Amino acid sequence: MQRVEALLFDFAFLGYLAGVILYLAYVFFRRERHSALGHRVLVVSALLHAASLGLGLWMESHRPGHVAYGFWSNWFESLSLFSFFIVAVFLAVQSRARLAILGAFVLPWALLLMGLALTQAFLASPRCPFASVEDFLKVADATRRLPAMPSTVWAAIHVPLLFFSYAAFANAFGIGLAFLIQERQIKTHRSTELGYRLPSLEEMDRLIARLIAAAFPALTVGLGLGIIWAHSAWGDRWIADPKVLWSVVVWAVYFSYLLLRYAFNWRGRRGAYLSLAGFGLVLVSYMGINYVSRAHGYVVGKVLE
Repeated sequence: MQRVEALLFDFAFLGYLAGVILYLAYVFFRRERHSALGHRVLVVSALLHAASLGLGLWMESHRPGHVAYGFWSNWFESLSLFSFFIVAVFLAVQSRARLAILGAFVLPWALLLMGLALTQAFLASPRCPFASVEDFLKVADATRRLPAMPSTVWAAIHVPLLFFSYAAFANAFGIGLAFLIQERQIKTHRSTELGYRLPSLEEMDRLIARLIAAAFPALTVGLGLGIIWAHSAWGDRWIADPKVLWSVVVWAVYFSYLLLRYAFNWRGRRGAYLSLAGFGLVLVSYMGINYVSRAHGYVVGKVLE
């Protein structure tokens, strides 16, 4: 079963790579067939990726000593889930507004995270650099190394909710970059072919706001469930945990964005910069803060032969 899970992941990665190439080809060659084919490749790849994650989750649920949060507790699965949600959110946006050009700004982030997952899997294998994803998935006892924590349904929901919100923020980040490029070209009167193909500033501004508005409830509920879980496990010590504190900062930044956008009519460049800053804080929370938090962290283990 691990071989099937690994093959599905590999095919999804190759599909995402092909999708990014096709979306970039659409930018440079302006042929609609590139974006149409890229969309189809992306849909198939996302289905393969979902199947890989679903199979892994099913196997994890049947493992002795299973805990609800175990599947997301190592870098590989968390990076895989993060990249899947980025693609899923992008496809959801495309179903409402076919703005294929934005794929060139959003999808490379999903591909980068998948690449990091592959790198982490290869480095964890004793056969590196001749390892495979299947090697990494042989770390069958990885989750058992976690500290004992209460396993509840809220623990299982907490992480996917946060990753969904992070993925929507990643989409907003990519569109924010496109917004700033477009705005600069308009102001300098130096429009390129890219500028002609990008949506209007107003449309991209609305997309950024809608993505953040859709993600904020998930961020709030995910953070709240995490705090409840942490309180039940650690008592009042959760208040001093760097991961929790940084997550509250992320929440405050996106709350400020929505408040300024809808109550004070903040639009345009200032909103784009704030969405970029917010996602920068998300990346620090995801990639960096775990290394200074004693309570949070991802399992990294060597493959057991």
